[in-house]
Amino acid sequence: MSATRIMATLAIAAATAIALAGCVPQASPTIDGSELTIAVTQPYTSGNPVTAFGAGETNTTIAYATGTGFTYFNDESQLVRDESFGHFVKVSDDPLAVTYTVADGVRWSDGSAVDAVDLLLEWAATSGALNAADADAASTVDPETGAPIDRSDPRVLFDSTAGDDTGIALVTELPQMSDDRLSLTLVFDEPTADWRTAFFGPGSFAKPAHVVGMMAFASDNAITAKERVFSAISENNEKDLAAIARTWNTVFNFEGMPANKSLLVSSGPYVVSEYVANQYVTLRANENYSGMREATFQEIRVRFMSDPLAQAQALLVGAVQIAVPSMNSDVRDALATMDATIRDGYTDSFEHLDLQFAESKSGVFDDVLVRQAFLKTVPRAEIVATVFDDAYPRATTRDSFLFAPGDAEYRSARSANGSADYGEPDIEGAKDLLAEAEVSKPAVCILYDADDAMREDEYALIKESAAKAGFVVSDCSSEDWQQTLGTPEAYDAALFSWQSTRPGVGVAPAVFGTDGFANLNYFSDATVDSLLSEASSVSIDASERDALLIEADAALWASAYGTPLYQNPVTIAFDQDRVENVSLSSLSPGVWWNVWEWKP
Repeated sequence: MSATRIMATLAIAAATAIALAGCVPQASPTIDGSELTIAVTQPYTSGNPVTAFGAGETNTTIAYATGTGFTYFNDESQLVRDESFGHFVKVSDDPLAVTYTVADGVRWSDGSAVDAVDLLLEWAATSGALNAADADAASTVDPETGAPIDRSDPRVLFDSTAGDDTGIALVTELPQMSDDRLSLTLVFDEPTADWRTAFFGPGSFAKPAHVVGMMAFASDNAITAKERVFSAISENNEKDLAAIARTWNTVFNFEGMPANKSLLVSSGPYVVSEYVANQYVTLRANENYSGMREATFQEIRVRFMSDPLAQAQALLVGAVQIAVPSMNSDVRDALATMDATIRDGYTDSFEHLDLQFAESKSGVFDDVLVRQAFLKTVPRAEIVATVFDDAYPRATTRDSFLFAPGDAEYRSARSANGSADYGEPDIEGAKDLLAEAEVSKPAVCILYDADDAMREDEYALIKESAAKAGFVVSDCSSEDWQQTLGTPEAYDAALFSWQSTRPGVGVAPAVFGTDGFANLNYFSDATVDSLLSEASSVSIDASERDALLIEADAALWASAYGTPLYQNPVTIAFDQDRVENVSLSSLSPGVWWNVWEWKP
Protein backbone atom coordinates (compact mmCIF):
# COMPACT_ATOMS: atom_id res chain seq x y z
CA MET A 1 0.00 0.00 0.00
CA SER A 2 1.43 3.41 -0.95
CA ALA A 3 2.09 6.12 1.64
CA THR A 4 -0.29 8.39 -0.28
CA ARG A 5 -3.15 6.03 0.35
CA ILE A 6 -2.09 5.59 3.96
CA MET A 7 -2.11 9.40 4.56
CA ALA A 8 -4.53 12.18 1.88
CA THR A 9 -8.72 2.66 7.32
CA LEU A 10 -20.04 -16.50 11.80
CA ALA A 11 -23.27 -16.49 11.58
CA ILE A 12 -24.57 -14.65 14.64
CA ALA A 13 -28.26 -14.62 15.40
CA ALA A 14 -28.81 -11.26 13.80
CA ALA A 15 -32.49 -11.92 13.39
CA THR A 16 -32.88 -11.44 17.13
CA ALA A 17 -31.09 -8.06 17.20
CA ILE A 18 -32.91 -5.45 19.21
CA ALA A 19 -34.82 -2.81 17.28
CA LEU A 20 -35.21 0.62 18.82
CA ALA A 21 -38.51 1.61 20.30
CA GLY A 22 -40.40 4.26 18.41
CA CYS A 23 -40.30 7.83 19.66
CA VAL A 24 -43.11 10.27 20.16
CA PRO A 25 -43.03 12.75 17.23
CA GLN A 26 -41.66 16.15 18.20
CA ALA A 27 -42.13 19.52 16.58
CA SER A 28 -39.44 20.27 14.00
CA PRO A 29 -36.70 22.65 15.24
CA THR A 30 -36.17 24.00 11.70
CA ILE A 31 -36.90 27.73 11.59
CA ASP A 32 -38.73 28.73 8.41
CA GLY A 33 -36.80 31.27 6.36
CA SER A 34 -33.62 31.05 8.45
CA GLU A 35 -30.41 31.38 6.44
CA LEU A 36 -26.70 31.24 7.14
CA THR A 37 -23.57 31.65 5.00
CA ILE A 38 -20.20 30.13 5.83
CA ALA A 39 -16.92 30.74 3.97
CA VAL A 40 -14.58 27.82 3.31
CA THR A 41 -11.25 27.65 1.54
CA GLN A 42 -11.61 24.70 -0.85
CA PRO A 43 -14.29 24.22 -3.53
CA TYR A 44 -16.81 21.39 -3.59
CA THR A 45 -16.07 18.69 -6.16
CA SER A 46 -17.50 15.40 -4.94
CA GLY A 47 -20.24 13.91 -2.80
CA ASN A 48 -18.05 10.90 -2.03
CA PRO A 49 -15.07 12.09 0.03
CA VAL A 50 -13.70 8.61 0.78
CA THR A 51 -12.47 8.14 -2.79
CA ALA A 52 -8.99 9.26 -3.82
CA PHE A 53 -10.46 11.97 -6.07
CA GLY A 54 -13.13 13.08 -3.60
CA ALA A 55 -10.88 13.35 -0.56
CA GLY A 56 -10.89 16.98 0.56
CA GLU A 57 -11.95 19.18 3.45
CA THR A 58 -15.03 20.79 1.87
CA ASN A 59 -16.21 17.53 0.32
CA THR A 60 -15.93 15.92 3.76
CA THR A 61 -17.85 18.65 5.56
CA ILE A 62 -20.68 18.70 3.01
CA ALA A 63 -20.92 14.90 3.20
CA TYR A 64 -21.04 15.13 6.99
CA ALA A 65 -23.86 17.69 6.94
CA THR A 66 -25.86 15.60 4.51
CA GLY A 67 -25.12 12.22 6.08
CA THR A 68 -25.78 10.32 9.27
CA GLY A 69 -24.81 7.10 10.99
CA PHE A 70 -24.52 5.29 14.28
CA THR A 71 -22.01 7.67 15.91
CA TYR A 72 -20.25 11.04 15.77
CA PHE A 73 -17.64 12.88 17.85
CA ASN A 74 -18.49 16.00 19.85
CA ASP A 75 -16.21 18.97 20.50
CA GLU A 76 -14.54 17.17 23.43
CA SER A 77 -13.57 14.19 21.24
CA GLN A 78 -16.20 12.06 22.96
CA LEU A 79 -18.05 9.46 20.92
CA VAL A 80 -21.81 10.07 20.80
CA ARG A 81 -24.24 7.34 19.77
CA ASP A 82 -27.06 8.42 17.46
CA GLU A 83 -29.75 5.91 18.37
CA SER A 84 -32.29 7.77 16.27
CA PHE A 85 -30.41 6.26 13.31
CA GLY A 86 -29.92 2.86 14.87
CA HIS A 87 -28.25 0.67 17.42
CA PHE A 88 -25.16 -1.51 17.48
CA VAL A 89 -24.05 -4.10 20.01
CA LYS A 90 -21.01 -6.33 20.40
CA VAL A 91 -22.36 -9.88 20.35
CA SER A 92 -19.05 -11.74 20.65
CA ASP A 93 -15.50 -11.08 21.85
CA ASP A 94 -13.88 -14.10 20.23
CA PRO A 95 -14.24 -13.63 17.36
CA LEU A 96 -15.17 -9.97 17.62
CA ALA A 97 -18.66 -9.63 16.13
CA VAL A 98 -20.94 -6.60 16.09
CA THR A 99 -24.58 -6.37 15.04
CA TYR A 100 -25.81 -3.08 13.55
CA THR A 101 -29.55 -2.40 13.42
CA VAL A 102 -31.15 0.48 11.53
CA ALA A 103 -34.04 2.06 13.44
CA ASP A 104 -37.47 1.56 11.95
CA GLY A 105 -38.58 4.57 9.90
CA VAL A 106 -35.14 5.94 8.93
CA ARG A 107 -35.34 7.25 5.37
CA TRP A 108 -33.26 8.76 2.62
CA SER A 109 -34.24 12.25 1.50
CA ASP A 110 -36.20 10.84 -1.45
CA GLY A 111 -38.38 8.85 0.95
CA SER A 112 -36.75 5.46 0.37
CA ALA A 113 -36.07 3.39 3.50
CA VAL A 114 -32.55 3.01 4.86
CA ASP A 115 -31.93 -0.66 5.64
CA ALA A 116 -29.29 -3.35 5.91
CA VAL A 117 -28.76 -3.44 2.14
CA ASP A 118 -27.40 0.10 2.44
CA LEU A 119 -25.15 -1.14 5.26
CA LEU A 120 -24.03 -4.05 3.10
CA LEU A 121 -23.06 -1.73 0.24
CA GLU A 122 -21.08 0.42 2.67
CA TRP A 123 -19.18 -2.66 3.84
CA ALA A 124 -18.48 -3.76 0.26
CA ALA A 125 -17.31 -0.30 -0.77
CA THR A 126 -15.10 0.56 2.21
CA SER A 127 -13.69 -2.77 3.39
CA GLY A 128 -11.93 -3.70 0.16
CA ALA A 129 -12.92 -7.30 0.85
CA LEU A 130 -14.38 -7.82 -2.63
CA ASN A 131 -11.70 -5.93 -4.56
CA ALA A 132 -9.52 -7.67 -7.12
CA ALA A 133 -6.22 -8.69 -5.57
CA ASP A 134 -3.05 -6.64 -6.11
CA ALA A 135 -4.82 -3.75 -7.84
CA ASP A 136 -4.87 -0.06 -6.97
CA ALA A 137 -8.41 1.21 -7.40
CA ALA A 138 -7.25 4.83 -7.55
CA SER A 139 -5.35 4.02 -10.75
CA THR A 140 -8.64 3.31 -12.54
CA VAL A 141 -9.83 6.94 -12.41
CA ASP A 142 -8.47 10.14 -13.89
CA PRO A 143 -6.84 12.01 -10.97
CA GLU A 144 -7.81 15.38 -12.51
CA THR A 145 -11.49 14.65 -13.19
CA GLY A 146 -12.36 11.55 -11.19
CA ALA A 147 -13.79 9.94 -14.35
CA PRO A 148 -13.20 6.23 -15.04
CA ILE A 149 -10.27 5.62 -17.35
CA ASP A 150 -11.64 2.36 -18.77
CA ARG A 151 -15.36 1.68 -18.37
CA SER A 152 -14.86 -1.83 -19.72
CA ASP A 153 -12.46 -2.79 -16.93
CA PRO A 154 -13.97 -6.06 -15.62
CA ARG A 155 -12.29 -5.95 -12.21
CA VAL A 156 -14.08 -5.20 -8.94
CA LEU A 157 -12.29 -2.10 -7.58
CA PHE A 158 -13.96 0.08 -4.97
CA ASP A 159 -11.75 3.17 -4.65
CA SER A 160 -12.09 3.76 -0.90
CA THR A 161 -9.51 5.36 1.38
CA ALA A 162 -11.62 4.52 4.45
CA GLY A 163 -10.50 1.04 5.38
CA ASP A 164 -6.76 0.59 4.92
CA ASP A 165 -5.66 -2.23 7.26
CA THR A 166 -7.67 -1.28 10.34
CA GLY A 167 -11.30 -1.19 11.35
CA ILE A 168 -13.68 -2.15 8.58
CA ALA A 169 -10.87 -3.66 6.48
CA LEU A 170 -10.65 -6.40 9.09
CA VAL A 171 -14.10 -7.64 8.05
CA THR A 172 -13.27 -9.83 5.08
CA GLU A 173 -16.12 -12.32 5.28
CA LEU A 174 -19.61 -11.54 3.94
CA PRO A 175 -21.67 -10.01 6.78
CA GLN A 176 -24.85 -11.77 7.89
CA MET A 177 -28.19 -9.99 7.31
CA SER A 178 -31.32 -10.46 9.40
CA ASP A 179 -34.54 -11.72 7.83
CA ASP A 180 -36.21 -8.32 8.23
CA ARG A 181 -33.25 -6.63 6.48
CA LEU A 182 -32.75 -4.11 9.26
CA SER A 183 -29.68 -5.72 10.89
CA LEU A 184 -26.23 -6.66 9.68
CA THR A 185 -23.65 -8.61 11.71
CA LEU A 186 -19.97 -8.02 10.98
CA VAL A 187 -17.32 -10.48 12.16
CA PHE A 188 -13.79 -9.04 12.45
CA ASP A 189 -10.79 -11.15 11.50
CA GLU A 190 -9.04 -9.95 14.64
CA PRO A 191 -9.95 -7.74 17.60
CA THR A 192 -9.77 -3.97 17.07
CA ALA A 193 -10.32 -1.20 19.57
CA ASP A 194 -11.90 0.77 16.71
CA TRP A 195 -14.99 -1.43 16.52
CA ARG A 196 -17.29 1.33 17.80
CA THR A 197 -16.29 3.67 14.96
CA ALA A 198 -15.22 1.23 12.23
CA PHE A 199 -18.55 1.12 10.42
CA PHE A 200 -21.17 3.71 9.46
CA GLY A 201 -19.64 6.08 12.00
CA PRO A 202 -17.96 9.52 12.02
CA GLY A 203 -15.86 8.88 8.92
CA SER A 204 -18.49 7.02 6.92
CA PHE A 205 -20.39 8.88 4.20
CA ALA A 206 -22.56 6.08 2.87
CA LYS A 207 -24.26 6.18 -0.51
CA PRO A 208 -27.83 4.90 -1.05
CA ALA A 209 -27.87 1.39 -2.49
CA HIS A 210 -30.95 2.08 -4.60
CA VAL A 211 -29.35 5.13 -6.25
CA VAL A 212 -26.07 3.31 -6.91
CA GLY A 213 -28.06 0.42 -8.38
CA MET A 214 -30.17 2.64 -10.63
CA MET A 215 -27.06 4.37 -11.98
CA ALA A 216 -25.02 1.17 -12.35
CA PHE A 217 -27.73 -0.73 -14.21
CA ALA A 218 -29.54 2.12 -16.01
CA SER A 219 -32.72 1.37 -14.09
CA ASP A 220 -35.55 3.68 -13.09
CA ASN A 221 -36.95 1.26 -10.51
CA ALA A 222 -35.42 1.86 -7.08
CA ILE A 223 -36.66 -1.39 -5.57
CA THR A 224 -35.34 -3.71 -8.28
CA ALA A 225 -32.08 -1.77 -8.53
CA LYS A 226 -31.47 -2.11 -4.80
CA GLU A 227 -32.28 -5.81 -4.96
CA ARG A 228 -29.72 -6.26 -7.73
CA VAL A 229 -27.09 -4.56 -5.55
CA PHE A 230 -27.95 -6.96 -2.73
CA SER A 231 -27.74 -9.97 -5.02
CA ALA A 232 -24.44 -8.87 -6.56
CA ILE A 233 -22.77 -8.54 -3.15
CA SER A 234 -24.31 -11.60 -1.49
CA GLU A 235 -23.64 -13.84 -4.49
CA ASN A 236 -20.27 -12.28 -5.43
CA ASN A 237 -21.42 -11.53 -8.98
CA GLU A 238 -18.20 -9.98 -10.26
CA LYS A 239 -19.69 -8.47 -13.41
CA ASP A 240 -22.37 -6.59 -11.49
CA LEU A 241 -19.96 -5.75 -8.68
CA ALA A 242 -17.54 -4.17 -11.17
CA ALA A 243 -20.36 -1.94 -12.46
CA ILE A 244 -21.41 -1.06 -8.91
CA ALA A 245 -17.82 -0.19 -7.97
CA ARG A 246 -17.28 2.03 -11.03
CA THR A 247 -20.54 3.81 -10.24
CA TRP A 248 -19.73 4.27 -6.55
CA ASN A 249 -16.26 5.55 -7.44
CA THR A 250 -17.29 8.15 -10.01
CA VAL A 251 -20.92 9.25 -10.33
CA PHE A 252 -20.86 11.41 -7.21
CA ASN A 253 -18.12 13.67 -8.64
CA PHE A 254 -19.64 16.99 -9.72
CA GLU A 255 -18.68 19.85 -12.01
CA GLY A 256 -21.96 21.61 -11.28
CA MET A 257 -25.51 20.85 -10.21
CA PRO A 258 -26.21 17.34 -11.57
CA ALA A 259 -29.17 16.91 -13.90
CA ASN A 260 -30.02 13.67 -12.08
CA LYS A 261 -31.09 14.88 -8.63
CA SER A 262 -31.00 11.33 -7.24
CA LEU A 263 -27.22 11.76 -6.98
CA LEU A 264 -27.91 14.27 -4.19
CA VAL A 265 -30.07 11.94 -2.08
CA SER A 266 -28.95 12.20 1.56
CA SER A 267 -29.69 10.57 4.91
CA GLY A 268 -28.72 13.46 7.18
CA PRO A 269 -30.09 16.80 8.35
CA TYR A 270 -29.33 18.62 5.08
CA VAL A 271 -29.47 17.95 1.36
CA VAL A 272 -27.63 19.78 -1.43
CA SER A 273 -30.21 21.99 -3.16
CA GLU A 274 -28.00 24.21 -5.33
CA TYR A 275 -24.44 24.08 -6.60
CA VAL A 276 -22.50 26.54 -8.74
CA ALA A 277 -19.01 25.25 -9.44
CA ASN A 278 -16.18 27.27 -7.87
CA GLN A 279 -18.67 29.63 -6.23
CA TYR A 280 -21.01 28.06 -3.68
CA VAL A 281 -23.14 25.12 -2.66
CA THR A 282 -26.46 25.51 -0.85
CA LEU A 283 -27.71 23.06 1.77
CA ARG A 284 -31.41 22.91 2.61
CA ALA A 285 -33.01 21.17 5.58
CA ASN A 286 -33.94 17.59 4.71
CA GLU A 287 -37.72 17.34 5.07
CA ASN A 288 -37.56 13.54 5.27
CA TYR A 289 -35.09 13.54 8.16
CA SER A 290 -36.53 13.00 11.65
CA GLY A 291 -33.53 11.90 13.73
CA MET A 292 -31.75 13.57 16.63
CA ARG A 293 -29.67 15.78 14.29
CA GLU A 294 -32.60 17.64 12.74
CA ALA A 295 -31.55 21.00 11.26
CA THR A 296 -32.24 24.37 12.89
CA PHE A 297 -31.24 26.64 9.99
CA GLN A 298 -33.46 26.01 7.01
CA GLU A 299 -30.71 26.93 4.56
CA ILE A 300 -26.93 27.12 4.73
CA ARG A 301 -24.91 28.54 1.85
CA VAL A 302 -21.27 27.46 1.65
CA ARG A 303 -19.12 29.97 -0.26
CA PHE A 304 -15.72 28.98 -1.63
CA MET A 305 -13.16 31.69 -0.87
CA SER A 306 -9.51 30.71 -1.15
CA ASP A 307 -8.24 34.15 -0.06
CA PRO A 308 -8.28 34.32 3.77
CA LEU A 309 -8.38 38.13 3.74
CA ALA A 310 -11.43 37.95 1.48
CA GLN A 311 -13.08 35.69 4.06
CA ALA A 312 -12.34 38.24 6.77
CA GLN A 313 -13.73 41.06 4.62
CA ALA A 314 -16.89 39.06 3.87
CA LEU A 315 -17.41 38.55 7.59
CA LEU A 316 -16.91 42.27 8.22
CA VAL A 317 -19.59 43.34 5.73
CA GLY A 318 -22.03 40.60 6.73
CA ALA A 319 -21.77 38.56 3.51
CA VAL A 320 -20.86 35.52 5.61
CA GLN A 321 -21.59 34.73 9.25
CA ILE A 322 -18.90 32.06 9.81
CA ALA A 323 -15.38 32.01 8.39
CA VAL A 324 -12.61 29.43 8.75
CA PRO A 325 -9.68 31.23 7.10
CA SER A 326 -6.10 30.06 6.77
CA MET A 327 -4.33 32.21 9.33
CA ASN A 328 -1.43 34.61 9.05
CA SER A 329 -0.61 37.84 10.87
CA ASP A 330 -2.53 39.99 8.35
CA VAL A 331 -5.68 37.92 8.75
CA ARG A 332 -5.29 37.96 12.54
CA ASP A 333 -5.01 41.75 12.49
CA ALA A 334 -8.05 42.07 10.21
CA LEU A 335 -10.21 39.87 12.41
CA ALA A 336 -9.13 41.79 15.50
CA THR A 337 -10.80 44.94 14.14
CA MET A 338 -14.23 43.29 13.91
CA ASP A 339 -17.06 42.85 16.34
CA ALA A 340 -16.89 39.08 15.91
CA THR A 341 -16.13 36.06 18.05
CA ILE A 342 -12.73 34.57 17.30
CA ARG A 343 -11.78 31.14 18.59
CA ASP A 344 -8.50 29.29 18.18
CA GLY A 345 -8.29 25.54 18.38
CA TYR A 346 -6.59 22.53 16.87
CA THR A 347 -7.11 20.36 13.83
CA ASP A 348 -6.69 16.58 13.89
CA SER A 349 -3.21 16.64 12.32
CA PHE A 350 0.18 17.15 13.91
CA GLU A 351 3.66 17.88 12.59
CA HIS A 352 6.49 15.58 13.61
CA LEU A 353 10.03 14.49 12.82
CA ASP A 354 10.48 10.71 12.41
CA LEU A 355 13.84 8.94 12.45
CA GLN A 356 14.53 5.85 10.32
CA PHE A 357 15.36 2.83 12.50
CA ALA A 358 16.48 0.65 9.62
CA GLU A 359 16.97 0.88 5.87
CA SER A 360 18.08 4.51 6.18
CA LYS A 361 20.39 6.40 3.84
CA SER A 362 23.36 6.59 6.22
CA GLY A 363 22.50 4.06 8.94
CA VAL A 364 23.47 6.45 11.74
CA PHE A 365 20.21 6.06 13.61
CA ASP A 366 20.67 2.36 14.21
CA ASP A 367 22.33 3.51 17.46
CA VAL A 368 19.93 4.82 20.13
CA LEU A 369 22.64 7.17 21.47
CA VAL A 370 22.90 8.88 18.07
CA ARG A 371 19.13 9.15 17.87
CA GLN A 372 18.98 10.73 21.32
CA ALA A 373 21.81 13.10 20.45
CA PHE A 374 20.09 14.29 17.28
CA LEU A 375 16.76 14.83 19.02
CA LYS A 376 18.50 16.89 21.70
CA THR A 377 19.50 19.36 18.96
CA VAL A 378 16.01 19.88 17.52
CA PRO A 379 14.83 23.43 18.39
CA ARG A 380 11.18 22.48 18.89
CA ALA A 381 10.02 25.74 20.54
CA GLU A 382 11.87 27.87 17.98
CA ILE A 383 10.25 25.93 15.14
CA VAL A 384 6.78 26.63 16.58
CA ALA A 385 7.54 30.33 17.04
CA THR A 386 8.92 30.63 13.50
CA VAL A 387 6.17 28.69 11.77
CA PHE A 388 3.29 30.53 13.41
CA ASP A 389 4.89 33.93 13.97
CA ASP A 390 2.11 36.38 14.93
CA ALA A 391 -0.72 34.28 13.52
CA TYR A 392 -0.79 32.05 16.61
CA PRO A 393 1.24 33.83 19.32
CA ARG A 394 0.19 31.30 21.98
CA ALA A 395 1.12 28.21 19.95
CA THR A 396 3.19 25.64 21.85
CA THR A 397 4.94 22.37 21.10
CA ARG A 398 3.05 19.09 21.16
CA ASP A 399 4.69 16.89 23.79
CA SER A 400 3.07 13.51 23.23
CA PHE A 401 2.98 11.00 20.39
CA LEU A 402 -0.34 9.41 21.39
CA PHE A 403 -2.33 12.26 22.92
CA ALA A 404 -3.19 15.63 21.43
CA PRO A 405 -3.46 18.94 23.31
CA GLY A 406 -7.01 19.07 24.65
CA ASP A 407 -7.28 15.31 25.16
CA ALA A 408 -8.22 14.45 28.73
CA GLU A 409 -4.99 12.50 29.34
CA TYR A 410 -2.60 14.84 27.51
CA ARG A 411 -1.20 16.53 30.63
CA SER A 412 -0.76 13.24 32.45
CA ALA A 413 1.08 11.78 29.47
CA ARG A 414 3.30 14.83 29.03
CA SER A 415 4.34 14.87 32.67
CA ALA A 416 5.31 11.18 32.65
CA ASN A 417 6.72 10.48 29.19
CA GLY A 418 10.14 12.12 29.34
CA SER A 419 9.41 14.82 26.77
CA ALA A 420 10.80 17.42 29.19
CA ASP A 421 14.29 16.13 28.32
CA TYR A 422 13.79 17.51 24.80
CA GLY A 423 12.14 20.82 25.65
CA GLU A 424 15.04 23.02 24.54
CA PRO A 425 18.18 22.15 22.54
CA ASP A 426 20.95 20.62 24.64
CA ILE A 427 23.99 20.86 22.41
CA GLU A 428 26.52 19.83 25.04
CA GLY A 429 24.38 16.85 26.00
CA ALA A 430 24.20 15.87 22.33
CA LYS A 431 27.99 16.10 22.00
CA ASP A 432 28.44 13.88 25.06
CA LEU A 433 26.12 11.24 23.60
CA LEU A 434 27.96 11.24 20.26
CA ALA A 435 31.26 10.86 22.12
CA GLU A 436 29.82 7.92 24.07
CA ALA A 437 28.66 6.36 20.79
CA GLU A 438 32.10 7.02 19.30
CA VAL A 439 30.53 8.65 16.25
CA SER A 440 31.97 11.71 14.54
CA LYS A 441 30.10 13.97 12.13
CA PRO A 442 27.09 11.68 11.58
CA ALA A 443 25.25 12.37 8.31
CA VAL A 444 21.49 12.95 8.40
CA CYS A 445 19.47 13.54 5.23
CA ILE A 446 15.94 14.86 5.90
CA LEU A 447 12.96 14.19 3.64
CA TYR A 448 10.20 16.81 3.38
CA ASP A 449 7.91 18.44 0.85
CA ALA A 450 10.07 20.49 -1.49
CA ASP A 451 7.13 22.76 -2.34
CA ASP A 452 6.33 23.64 1.27
CA ALA A 453 7.94 26.86 2.51
CA MET A 454 6.99 26.10 6.12
CA ARG A 455 8.91 22.83 6.06
CA GLU A 456 11.85 24.53 4.41
CA ASP A 457 11.99 26.76 7.49
CA GLU A 458 11.74 23.75 9.80
CA TYR A 459 14.54 21.99 7.95
CA ALA A 460 16.79 25.06 8.06
CA LEU A 461 16.34 25.47 11.81
CA ILE A 462 17.08 21.80 12.47
CA LYS A 463 20.15 21.83 10.22
CA GLU A 464 21.60 24.92 11.90
CA SER A 465 21.07 23.62 15.42
CA ALA A 466 22.26 20.06 14.74
CA ALA A 467 25.47 21.35 13.13
CA LYS A 468 26.47 22.83 16.49
CA ALA A 469 26.73 19.29 17.89
CA GLY A 470 28.60 17.95 14.86
CA PHE A 471 25.78 16.52 12.72
CA VAL A 472 26.07 16.97 8.96
CA VAL A 473 22.47 17.56 7.87
CA SER A 474 21.56 17.48 4.18
CA ASP A 475 18.44 18.03 2.09
CA CYS A 476 16.48 15.01 0.83
CA SER A 477 13.37 17.05 -0.01
CA SER A 478 11.21 15.96 -2.92
CA GLU A 479 8.06 17.00 -4.73
CA ASP A 480 7.11 13.30 -4.56
CA TRP A 481 7.86 13.07 -0.86
CA GLN A 482 4.75 10.99 -0.10
CA GLN A 483 5.79 8.32 -2.56
CA THR A 484 9.29 8.39 -1.07
CA LEU A 485 8.12 7.78 2.51
CA GLY A 486 9.18 4.30 3.59
CA THR A 487 11.53 3.80 0.64
CA PRO A 488 14.67 1.94 1.80
CA GLU A 489 17.93 3.93 1.84
CA ALA A 490 16.26 7.11 0.56
CA TYR A 491 16.62 9.31 3.66
CA ASP A 492 17.41 9.29 7.40
CA ALA A 493 14.58 11.39 8.87
CA ALA A 494 11.28 12.82 7.63
CA LEU A 495 9.22 15.93 8.37
CA PHE A 496 5.48 15.59 7.76
CA SER A 497 2.06 15.50 9.43
CA TRP A 498 -0.22 12.67 10.48
CA GLN A 499 -3.97 13.19 10.44
CA SER A 500 -6.12 11.18 12.84
CA THR A 501 -9.89 11.20 12.48
CA ARG A 502 -10.40 9.54 15.84
CA PRO A 503 -8.70 9.80 19.25
CA GLY A 504 -6.95 7.28 21.45
CA VAL A 505 -5.71 3.89 20.36
CA GLY A 506 -7.42 4.07 16.95
CA VAL A 507 -4.38 4.48 14.69
CA ALA A 508 -1.49 3.89 17.11
CA PRO A 509 -0.79 0.21 16.27
CA ALA A 510 -0.80 1.00 12.56
CA VAL A 511 1.83 3.72 12.95
CA PHE A 512 3.97 2.52 15.87
CA GLY A 513 3.46 -1.26 15.81
CA THR A 514 6.19 -3.47 14.35
CA ASP A 515 3.89 -4.75 11.61
CA GLY A 516 1.74 -1.62 11.31
CA PHE A 517 0.68 -0.82 7.76
CA ALA A 518 1.59 2.85 8.33
CA ASN A 519 4.93 2.09 10.01
CA LEU A 520 7.12 3.95 7.54
CA ASN A 521 10.35 4.12 9.55
CA TYR A 522 10.92 0.42 10.36
CA PHE A 523 10.39 1.05 14.07
CA SER A 524 10.14 -2.04 16.25
CA ASP A 525 9.94 -2.12 20.03
CA ALA A 526 8.65 -5.11 21.99
CA THR A 527 7.46 -2.94 24.89
CA VAL A 528 5.47 -0.64 22.61
CA ASP A 529 4.01 -3.61 20.73
CA SER A 530 2.90 -5.26 23.96
CA LEU A 531 1.36 -2.11 25.42
CA LEU A 532 -0.50 -1.20 22.22
CA SER A 533 -1.75 -4.77 21.90
CA GLU A 534 -3.15 -4.65 25.44
CA ALA A 535 -4.65 -1.21 24.81
CA SER A 536 -6.38 -2.52 21.69
CA SER A 537 -8.25 -5.18 23.63
CA VAL A 538 -12.02 -5.05 23.18
CA SER A 539 -12.59 -6.08 26.80
CA ILE A 540 -10.79 -3.37 28.82
CA ASP A 541 -12.34 -0.11 29.98
CA ALA A 542 -11.32 3.43 29.00
CA SER A 543 -9.23 4.15 32.11
CA GLU A 544 -7.18 0.96 31.64
CA ARG A 545 -6.67 1.82 27.97
CA ASP A 546 -5.50 5.36 28.77
CA ALA A 547 -3.01 4.06 31.36
CA LEU A 548 -1.53 1.65 28.82
CA LEU A 549 -1.27 4.39 26.20
CA ILE A 550 0.52 6.67 28.66
CA GLU A 551 3.07 3.89 29.23
CA ALA A 552 3.43 3.38 25.48
CA ASP A 553 3.95 7.11 24.98
CA ALA A 554 6.82 7.07 27.47
CA ALA A 555 8.33 4.04 25.72
CA LEU A 556 8.30 5.90 22.39
CA TRP A 557 10.19 8.81 23.91
CA ALA A 558 12.64 6.41 25.62
CA SER A 559 13.40 4.69 22.30
CA ALA A 560 14.07 8.09 20.63
CA TYR A 561 11.44 7.34 18.00
CA GLY A 562 11.52 10.95 16.79
CA THR A 563 9.75 13.99 18.10
CA PRO A 564 6.30 15.55 17.77
CA LEU A 565 6.59 19.24 16.93
CA TYR A 566 3.16 20.85 17.08
CA GLN A 567 -0.55 20.27 16.62
CA ASN A 568 -1.76 22.16 13.57
CA PRO A 569 -3.99 25.01 14.75
CA VAL A 570 -7.20 26.40 13.27
CA THR A 571 -9.26 29.53 13.83
CA ILE A 572 -12.95 30.20 13.40
CA ALA A 573 -14.56 33.62 13.37
CA PHE A 574 -18.31 34.17 13.49
CA ASP A 575 -20.93 36.84 13.95
CA GLN A 576 -22.29 36.04 17.39
CA ASP A 577 -25.36 38.21 16.70
CA ARG A 578 -26.35 36.04 13.72
CA VAL A 579 -25.45 32.50 14.79
CA GLU A 580 -25.19 30.62 18.08
CA ASN A 581 -23.92 27.19 19.21
CA VAL A 582 -20.72 27.40 17.17
CA SER A 583 -17.69 25.57 18.58
CA LEU A 584 -14.56 23.77 17.40
CA SER A 585 -13.78 20.09 17.49
CA SER A 586 -10.17 18.98 17.07
CA LEU A 587 -11.43 16.02 15.02
CA SER A 588 -12.80 16.17 11.50
CA PRO A 589 -15.10 17.89 10.53
CA GLY A 590 -13.98 20.65 12.90
CA VAL A 591 -16.51 23.46 13.31
CA TRP A 592 -19.12 21.43 11.40
CA TRP A 593 -19.37 18.76 14.11
CA ASN A 594 -22.78 20.10 15.29
CA VAL A 595 -23.98 21.90 12.14
CA TRP A 596 -27.57 20.88 12.92
CA GLU A 597 -27.39 22.80 16.22
CA TRP A 598 -26.28 26.11 14.69
CA LYS A 599 -29.03 28.53 15.59
CA PRO A 600 -30.02 32.07 14.48
